[in-house]
Amino acid sequence: MEVKAIAFGKIAEITGKEFSVTASDTDALKEQLAVQFPQLADMKFAVAVNKKVTEENTVLSNNDTVALMPPYSGG
Repeated sequence: MEVKAIAFGKIAEITGKEFSVTASDTDALKEQLAVQFPQLADMKFAVAVNKKVTEENTVLSNNDTVALMPPYSGG
């Protein structure tokens, strides 16, 4: 499925802010990103699908929007 990816923070510095990617689910998306952008392989980040943060593998549909967010910090 082709999805729109929006990256934030350090991830956006590596991938660019917005891009399209083809993946069937969030696990496949992470694997593909690690190959395409090796700097992401060891980086922890949250994934949101259509504005909902996912904790486990989530199936993607055409035209979904996926947000890639670095860990939150601060206080």
